[in-house]
Amino acid sequence: MERAVEIKKLVKCYENKPVLKDLNLAIPKGTIFGLIGPNGAGKSTLIGVMTGLLEFKEGEIKIHDISLKPENEAEIKKFIASVLQPPLLFEQFTSIEFIEYVCDIYEAGGDGIIEKAYHLMDYFDIKDYAKIKINKLSSGSRKKLSFITAVLIKPKLLLLDEPFESVDVISIGRMKNVLRRLKSKGVTIIITSHILEVVENLCDDIAILHQGHIKAYLDSVSRKELQKDTSLHEIFEEYVEVEKKDEILDWL
Repeated sequence: MERAVEIKKLVKCYENKPVLKDLNLAIPKGTIFGLIGPNGAGKSTLIGVMTGLLEFKEGEIKIHDISLKPENEAEIKKFIASVLQPPLLFEQFTSIEFIEYVCDIYEAGGDGIIEKAYHLMDYFDIKDYAKIKINKLSSGSRKKLSFITAVLIKPKLLLLDEPFESVDVISIGRMKNVLRRLKSKGVTIIITSHILEVVENLCDDIAILHQGHIKAYLDSVSRKELQKDTSLHEIFEEYVEVEKKDEILDWL
C-alpha cells in the first residue's frame, strides 16, 4: 500500500526534554487517519513537525516519498494544508481577504475560487462574516474559516489538529461530510481529536500516542476485531494506562 507519510525514529525535544521518542509511523494514502492520546502526549507537536513549523532533532520523515528537509520544504508545502490549534490566521484581514491571500500563495486562485469560498462559508454558516475582520470572530468561526481555507487550496495531505474543538454540532457533521468527499478524491487526512466517538466513526486507521511513542496502531481490520467486545474508549484507556478512580465517587 502506498504511504502518504512515513516516519522513522523521530525525536523531537523541547529544552532537551524529549517529547517524541524514536517514533515510527506509516500512514496510507487516501485514508482518514486518527491520532489520539492524552494531553501532553505529543499530538500537536507531531502535527507541527509534519507541517514544517517545528524542527526535529533526529529521524526521518517522508511525505509523498519526499524527505522533509529544509531544501524540500517549499515543494512539500505546495500540497499540504493544515488547521492548527489554535488556527494561524491574520487578525486584521477580513475572512474573504484571508481566503484570497492564502489561495494566491498556493496558486489556487481563479477557477471561481471566490464563489466556492462563499458557498463553503454559507455551508458552515459564516457567510455573514465574509467581510468581518478575523479578530472579531468567535473561536468556532475562526476554526471553520481555517478549515474552509485548507479545503480550497486542494491539498494532497490535510493535517487537522483538534478541528472540531469549539465548533457547533451541525458544523461538525458538515465537516465530516467534506472530509469524506475529500477522501473519495484521494486526499489523505490526519486528525487529532479528544472526541473519541468522532474518531471512531470517521477514521479508517487509528494510532494511540502516549509518552512520545505510538502505543498501538489499529487498522480497520484489527479495529473491527477488537471492537466486537470493547469500545475505542476502553481500548484507549488500556493503552494509556488510565488510573481507575471510580471508588473516589462511592459516596455519590
